[in-house]
Amino acid sequence: MQYAIRPMETPYPEPERIFPGIDEISPETFPAFLDEIGLVGMGGSGFPAAEKIRSGIGAHTLVINGVECEPGITIDQSVLLHESLWVAAGANASAKAIGAKRIILAVKKDDAFIAELQKHYGEFDIISFPDRYPAGAEKLILTQLIGKTPPPGVRPYQMGHLVQNVASLRAIGRAIIDGIPVVERPLTLSMPSTGFYKNIIAPVGLSIREVLETVDLPFDLQTQFIVDSGLMMGSEVGLDDCIEKTTLSLIILERKKAERKERPCIRCGACNNACPLGLHPFTLVDRIQKGKTKSAAFKMQMTECFLCGVCSAVCPSDIPLVQSLAEGKRCL
Repeated sequence: MQYAIRPMETPYPEPERIFPGIDEISPETFPAFLDEIGLVGMGGSGFPAAEKIRSGIGAHTLVINGVECEPGITIDQSVLLHESLWVAAGANASAKAIGAKRIILAVKKDDAFIAELQKHYGEFDIISFPDRYPAGAEKLILTQLIGKTPPPGVRPYQMGHLVQNVASLRAIGRAIIDGIPVVERPLTLSMPSTGFYKNIIAPVGLSIREVLETVDLPFDLQTQFIVDSGLMMGSEVGLDDCIEKTTLSLIILERKKAERKERPCIRCGACNNACPLGLHPFTLVDRIQKGKTKSAAFKMQMTECFLCGVCSAVCPSDIPLVQSLAEGKRCL
């Protein structure tokens, strides 16, 4: 059986409207509208979109987060280029709902890409960010926009900026223009070992097995595994797991090449130096392992950590620091 998975370049058939158009939606009813269409944060967090909009009311700037920095994922770039009508509509509606007077499109520094974007988003301010991981983190985006690091625990909307990801705005725009709720997920599908690479749109709820069968992509469970939503912040999933609203990508990797053997820490400090927020991953992990998690300093650093995985990536001893930090989050 073939499922409705389309490459990004394929036009959509005319949809049937089941939700009101933009002229019928007021800022007061916008959060309820987001609940009605079933929108959660599609950047990976799954945070209720309506709550984020309510929190952002009064912000002077809406930021479209197109700083796609996870290695091998380009779905946001595809959506920005091929479905700009929906993204722009979602951004304008969100800005109207919170009262923002300015819309910024934040993207990686790429002159050719930015030149193409200017054809579609002429009314927005396009600002480039470093093409390195994890430049797309909300806190790092805000730091560049305001010229200083926000205080610990402060969210962007508390400093006048509401940050929304591309996929969420696309979903809002599609619901406004075409009356279609959140029933699909744009994502990157790749198998680096074979050079297979596609940006697709898949129905939410479709199993990963069915996705691979539909695109005729072979998978060997004995020698390969699937990572959901990025090499740095993603997690392994199985064939019977389903596409969710938060699925950014599916990357198929070779087990032998990916397996690493953990060795004792050599106290090199590489994890501390690499942390984009200037935290101390080794010290935090040491406290987690010893059960010393009650201090205010520990809780403040753990609250700031967004589990980007850079500490694990640079560790010469292949210690899975980010896994321990994820466990530490449960102590908050």
